[in-house]
Amino acid sequence: MPTPQVGERAPDFVLPEASNEMVRLSEEVRHGPVVIAFYPTDWGMICTMEMKRFMEMLDELHRLGVRLLAISVNTVTSHRMWKMHLGIEFPLLSDPDGDVVRTYDLLLGETELMRGRSTRAVLIVDRDMIVRYLWKPPHPHLHPDYDGILQALKAL
Repeated sequence: MPTPQVGERAPDFVLPEASNEMVRLSEEVRHGPVVIAFYPTDWGMICTMEMKRFMEMLDELHRLGVRLLAISVNTVTSHRMWKMHLGIEFPLLSDPDGDVVRTYDLLLGETELMRGRSTRAVLIVDRDMIVRYLWKPPHPHLHPDYDGILQALKAL
């Protein structure tokens, strides 16, 4: 299945959070738009910078009525430790088998350095489970367009 494009329905999922609480996308969107940030790995340099930048944006996201979910193939235990280390205040969802990453067509291939992990990507999903924004770079080492994410959210 290809990555859902803008205007297409986002596949629903249920994944455990670092707290072991289960999070379902279709329930999260009931409260407003959701930013889903797929990233390769906990503890990585670029991933750490990305999560810190999302933490800086968190107050603005909350003012806009937006929830933020971050997803990687790391374990719940790794997420819990990384959240405590960085002071992350939004859910880190664990997809250790890569099922959701595969469903969204974001799994790095066998020729990639970080094969078996998610590439970096950001989607905004609205209350109707429709993708309203998609950022999927050609290389996972690139940072998201944080200003573009905020502009897309303000336009909703």
